[in-house]
Amino acid sequence: MAYRTIRKKSKKKSAKKQDSHFCLTAVQIFSLAVVLWLALALWVGEQSGPYGLTVKNRMLEVFGQAAYFTPLFFLYWLWRSVKYKTLAVFTLIFGVLMTLGGLSAEITFLKTVFPSSSLAGGSVGAALFNAVSSIAGKAGGCIFAFACIFMGIHVLFAIPWIASMQKFIDLLRRDFSVWMSARADFKTKITAAKNQQEQNSFKPNQPRRVVSEDNQYTPAKPLPKIERPVAGMIKMPPRGSLNSAARNKNEEILDKTDKPKKEFELPPLDLLREPNSSDVIGPTDSEIAAATHRLEATLKDFDIAASVTGVAPGPVVTRYEIKPDPGVKISSIVSISNDIALAMKARGIRVEAPIPGKDAIGFEIPNEKPLVVTMREILQEDSFINSKFKTTVALGRYADGHPASAVISKMPHLLIAGATNSGKSICVHSLIISLLYRAKPDELKLLLIDPKRVELTLYEGIPHLYDPKTSCEDVAVVKDAVGAVKSLQALVKVMEKRMQIFEIAKVKNIESYNVWAENNGEEKAFYIVVIIDELADLMLQTKAAIEDSVQRLTQMGRALGIHLILSTQRPSTNVITGVIKANLPSRICFQVTSKIDSRVVLDANGADTLLGKGDMLYLGISDPKPNRIQGCYVSEEEVTKIADFLRAQGGPDYPFQIFLGAQDGQEGGRPGEGLGTTREEMAQALTLIKERKRISQDLLKAHFGSSARATNILSVLEMKGFISKPAGTNRWEVHFDLIDAYLIELQTPQNDVGGDAAYETVYK
Repeated sequence: MAYRTIRKKSKKKSAKKQDSHFCLTAVQIFSLAVVLWLALALWVGEQSGPYGLTVKNRMLEVFGQAAYFTPLFFLYWLWRSVKYKTLAVFTLIFGVLMTLGGLSAEITFLKTVFPSSSLAGGSVGAALFNAVSSIAGKAGGCIFAFACIFMGIHVLFAIPWIASMQKFIDLLRRDFSVWMSARADFKTKITAAKNQQEQNSFKPNQPRRVVSEDNQYTPAKPLPKIERPVAGMIKMPPRGSLNSAARNKNEEILDKTDKPKKEFELPPLDLLREPNSSDVIGPTDSEIAAATHRLEATLKDFDIAASVTGVAPGPVVTRYEIKPDPGVKISSIVSISNDIALAMKARGIRVEAPIPGKDAIGFEIPNEKPLVVTMREILQEDSFINSKFKTTVALGRYADGHPASAVISKMPHLLIAGATNSGKSICVHSLIISLLYRAKPDELKLLLIDPKRVELTLYEGIPHLYDPKTSCEDVAVVKDAVGAVKSLQALVKVMEKRMQIFEIAKVKNIESYNVWAENNGEEKAFYIVVIIDELADLMLQTKAAIEDSVQRLTQMGRALGIHLILSTQRPSTNVITGVIKANLPSRICFQVTSKIDSRVVLDANGADTLLGKGDMLYLGISDPKPNRIQGCYVSEEEVTKIADFLRAQGGPDYPFQIFLGAQDGQEGGRPGEGLGTTREEMAQALTLIKERKRISQDLLKAHFGSSARATNILSVLEMKGFISKPAGTNRWEVHFDLIDAYLIELQTPQNDVGGDAAYETVYK
């Protein structure tokens, strides 16, 4: 009965919609006919019949010559009604009356100025103008009439005046910029022609430039090509676009109680600062033309034959590409970098000789007005959004203005170094925020170690937080050296257990294991990113333990999904030791105080000439030379908003006994079965251990008849926590309490809640 009632109601609703659509179409057709007849009456007159002439005369008496615009207003109204499927009669009437009244009053004003003309404003125009002019004078009546016209047009046509003015101003600005560029180009040509003429007067053997008929010198070569990216001009994606696919796919998932279950939602981009779309990266074209001329003139002063072939403006520096003539040594150009800095009035110049992939030398000259690279403009770049890796991070913009991003799992570990207040902490925040925008808590975990206690504590309580030495209820950002040592040692055990699991699954990395786990009903492994904000403080207190753990994790953690990001403000050999440096192939170096510190981090000079405030050199695992990047800025307010958004969806959640092997990785799951073994085999093995009071590979081999099978079961027993080897011994220790609890659970029915609770009590 309910279904029939709903079906009848739906039929009634559809019938009503069809009727309303039919009525709207009929009104539109009839209105079109009336408008065409009205236009015929006003504009032609003779063909509209006696009623048409009457309507024309009455409208001319009321509104004067402004009445001729009436059919145009009605035609526009009909077009909007067809497009938006609504009549909006009151808007039409109000807009038409305001516009016609203002036009009539304005025509009446013109009649007073030109009394001999044939202008007529009608009774409405005369009444409005006389009423206002009696109070504010004729000028006030004219202004009021314009106001009525403006308001009526705004109501009728819904014109976005502010946006239109902004577009008009932008058009004028672009035209002015092109004009200034052409003006500077013209001045440069004249100056170059004069200089060439003077040089030819002293050096007659040099070829002269061609003089045209209008006595203008033809330039020897065109101005260099300018590759200018624009900051923030990318279309803003909708709210939460980075995870929109996941949200649409799992928008409403019903559990056994038919209650909607929300999937974890990644942070939306609205929480980040919006980039300024009007900012143009780098200096203007006229400034670039003047700088190019000064640069080429300086090279000529030192008798170096070279020319500027390209310019790449960036947010903080602009790279000028200088191509030497054949036979000119690169060293001769690099050696005069200080003289070029003096000529360009720059506070510091970095030379890239040569530019990778080009036959030119790069001179990176600081901009007079540097721009701030926001986090949002990098996260909304296609290179970041379309990345298939969960560990993709945003770095900033290269020196040529293009976005810079990297993949942590490909690094596979990262070292960040630089002087105080050079941008290290902001870089660490940008890496963390990038990961939080890419991965969910079940895909990636963060082990945060902050000896300074002021930077990473903003992320307390987020679902991605992780510490293998404690439970998820007690997890927090590690703030002391002793806790950091214990966490890293526990993570080493996690790594060793993962190695055993991957060996059993016969896979070589975490991506292959997750595919295997999905096919075999096992829980997927998550990435673990360890971030240490100040390595120097930990090395000062517990150098040996920290160095050993870091060495083991960096050497063997890559394939297992464990990656390290180490940051320090002391880039010395006491902190960045040879063992640590050898296992951190990817490095970021901010401004340092000496060339020695730059060579310690990057094995090359250059970091000592950086400008600070996020200016860095990034050396990737496959990069032959460091790349200059202006790091993206993320404020404390943005970090707090994102952390609050994540905390509102829950706290940290992960199995406490992951490195002890006590659980299967699922809540309420029972240890034992899985990873190539059945529950029956595990029950037989545990019963055998309980009867014999010992465990060995030979015992399992004799029972199961296979050496490989015995090795597999022995590894699973250790991984699940039933047996273990204490440190410093080679004998198995059997945990009979866990074995008894598990065997009792096998005999207890699945719906027996008391049995599961008893097992969890004994186990935990």
